[in-house]
This record gives sequence, C-alpha cells and structure tokens, in this order.
Amino acid sequence: MSNVLSHAVTETLHLGEKAKDGAFHIALTGTADYISHMGVVALTVAAYNEDLPLCFHFFVNSLSTLEKGRLAQAAEMMKCPIEVHLIDDSAFKTLLLSDGVAAFFYRFLVAPTVAPVTDRVLYLDGDMMCRGSLKYLADLDFKGNMVAVVSDRKEELQMKRVHTKRYFNAGMMLINVKDWMKENLFDDIVRRAEENVARVGNRLSHHDQDIHNEMLDGKCLFIEKKYNYLYNLDRQSLFKKQPVNEDYHRQVIIHFAGHAKPWHSWVQAWPVVQEYAAIQKKSPWKDVPLVPPKGHKNLHQAARTARMQGRYGEMISLYLKYLGAKA
Repeated sequence: MSNVLSHAVTETLHLGEKAKDGAFHIALTGTADYISHMGVVALTVAAYNEDLPLCFHFFVNSLSTLEKGRLAQAAEMMKCPIEVHLIDDSAFKTLLLSDGVAAFFYRFLVAPTVAPVTDRVLYLDGDMMCRGSLKYLADLDFKGNMVAVVSDRKEELQMKRVHTKRYFNAGMMLINVKDWMKENLFDDIVRRAEENVARVGNRLSHHDQDIHNEMLDGKCLFIEKKYNYLYNLDRQSLFKKQPVNEDYHRQVIIHFAGHAKPWHSWVQAWPVVQEYAAIQKKSPWKDVPLVPPKGHKNLHQAARTARMQGRYGEMISLYLKYLGAKA
C-alpha cells in the first residue's frame, strides 16, 4: 500500500546559518497561525541551551512573508538554523476525523523528513516552555527503544482505554529516527490512522496520541516527568479541587497542556506565564496580541480565574458574558 503522506512536505526553506555537525535537532508542528507560539518555544530552548548546537524544524501548512521574516530574525537571534517544511494539507484527507484538522497528524512527518540529517529528533508541542538543559536528551541512550517519553495524566485509565502496558503524553517525544525508519514506522502509523478512520467513521475518537501509544507499546523508554511537565493553568469550579502544580522552577520542559494557554489574556498574572511573556516580549513576535476569552469555555475559565485573583468586578462582567454565550 502506498503511503499517502510520502509527498506531504512540498518544500523546505533554510533560514539562518548552516547546521553544525552533531547538532541536536528539534521539531515543532502547527498551522500558520501557530507559528508565533512555536517560535517562542524555540527561543526558550535556545535561551537555556547556549552550549548545545541546535537545529530547529518547523512543519507548517503555509508561510506568509511576515512570518518568514520573523523566523529568519529568530534564527539570527538564536545563532542556529530553522528549516521550514511546508505541508500540503490535502495529503491528509484519508486520516481526518470529524474535527477535520490535519495539523494533529503533522508530527507523523517528522522522522522521515529529518532522517537524511540526524539519527534523533526531539518533537515538542507548541504550547511548551523550556527552562533547562536538554543535554540529557541529546546524549540519551535509547536502549533499543523507539522513543523516550513521559507518562500522561491519569495513565492507568488511559492504559485501560486503549489496552496498552503504559500510556505517554505525545507532546514531547525524543525519537530514535534511525530505528523508526528501519522498522517502517512511518508507513505503520499512517496505516493505523487510516484504519482508525475506517473503523470509527470520522467520529472524534482515537486521535493521534492514542495511535502513537498503540504503535509504540513496549517500545518506549519512560523518563522523568520534568522533561514534559504537564502544568495546568485551568481553574475548576468553586466546589471542585483545584489542580496542584509542582514548582515550575524544577521542570526542564513545561507543557501547558490544559485549556488555558500562556498567550491567553486571563492567565497573565501567573508567575510562570510572566516568565514566558518576558521571552515573547524580546522575540520577533513581541507585537502579537494576547488572545482574549472567546466562546463559553474560555469565558468560564476567565471568570473563574478573575474570581480566584479577587478581581470581582471583572468576574461579574465575564460571568454575564459567559451566560450570554451559552444562551
């Protein structure tokens, strides 16, 4: 069977200097409107890893002249190259579920695209912040495993749901590119995604993270959670227990894996978000505005956050908007 994603990457643009020998390759994926977030992740990595030669790979479905200029500026600031791999979304049509979003599957393209230049690549989601050295990952012995990963929240429930021995969060994957390609995992994962659609129609069931977990069951090296620390900016309702986050200063890669993201206007008082914002303010994306609460979920989150921070006038206004949006 032919792999429908074999030609999904239509072009690669090279920005910045040439990659150094032995560079540590890092991949980020997203739609065109996510480039600013991916860019900030890259800048946080570079800020804490000046001793490590880096090469970034951005997988995106389109690139405006403005964003190309910003990425070139970022490459110059970081003194390392950015390779932009342009993706044709139409290649993904046999993989799509009811949300119709091809971007969830872009990470399938990472290993085959970087295989000619490296034996390992670190995949990172665009809602992350690095605040420590990645040397451990650059030097890690895979011990015959395909990936190094961190377990997901509520792992036992997830394991029962998808019938695997363990369950990891796919927002960070250190990929053993050499063995991934040798074992034909690129073809395997695309086939699994297509079979999933055939099985569930296009219901929003069994997304890319589940498919990764099923395919890589028993082939994962689980590492400390500080390399993909799931940090929750969401607020629960008044009578529910609030999420407890460990001290973010002790984490190496922070993953804002909840509903609220560090570019949302209502979470700017969090110290960890202020640190993220300080890096954005020095970046080529410093003028990209914060995202205000839109839709009832965001309005509800913003209202709860205002309540917890004692901003009661704002809380009432947001609750009224939330009720209006729900009606």
